[in-house]
Amino acid sequence: MTFELGYSTYALKMMDPFEALPMIREVGYEALEIALGDDWPTAPHKFSSEKRGDLAWLTRDLGFPSPIFFGLIDVCAPEASRAAEREKTLAKFAMAHELHEGDSPILMTTTAGHSAPAWDTDKEQIRDRFVELADLAGEHNVLIAIEAHAGTDFETPEKAVWMMKQTQHPNLKLDLDISHFHVEGSAVGHSVDLCAPHAAMVHVKDGEKVDGKVQYSLPGAGSIDLTAFVASLKANNLEHLPVFAEVSVQQSGAPGYEPRATAEFTYAALDAARNAVG
Repeated sequence: MTFELGYSTYALKMMDPFEALPMIREVGYEALEIALGDDWPTAPHKFSSEKRGDLAWLTRDLGFPSPIFFGLIDVCAPEASRAAEREKTLAKFAMAHELHEGDSPILMTTTAGHSAPAWDTDKEQIRDRFVELADLAGEHNVLIAIEAHAGTDFETPEKAVWMMKQTQHPNLKLDLDISHFHVEGSAVGHSVDLCAPHAAMVHVKDGEKVDGKVQYSLPGAGSIDLTAFVASLKANNLEHLPVFAEVSVQQSGAPGYEPRATAEFTYAALDAARNAVG
């Protein structure tokens, strides 16, 4: 089995999605992720039911399978805003269903969110909030894939696996986003080996810490050995999961950003890696 490559509209906030999807397919990507964050054109409150139907049709016409979703949910929202965050989450689930085909669970990834408390003192609270989200997701046939994030307190593969073992929820898995572990100093093979049994999706970008601050870069433009990364995925029997190139807003929001050239660069880097692994 050959790894499929995917791309996310997270990198394409400045593009009309009806132009973005054909571009992604023309570049060569075989899988698709739709960003549902408030600032993206496909945020549920901006994207009408009619547009959703048209985008679902376009997705199928381009030959993509049902997309996965970048949920951007503030899982640990404070009490005063929890009800509003729940309604936003339900709106994201509803839109995902309108773009999904078949009866399989919908995949949606999210970090713990900007409201997450300190890990050392409140990791049980983060755990409980993820369980609450997973319970809600289970009612709507959605599978949540947790993304640990560099620069936060929830940033290592060990913490990600702790969360999986503590929750053991059928609607809660991991987004194996190797970049965050790499930036925080965890070896790629070690991170994949730990997280693979719990992974439901795979993201990759690159980056490093400069003077204590996270600086992301494109996959293929940093220090991650992409061939070794793909080989680790294969050794852990994850060939069935597409490898999604991710572009940080540090790149997509920079002056002179070129959406198509970026998509082509990341595709070439990942395609070379999967071909090297075979």
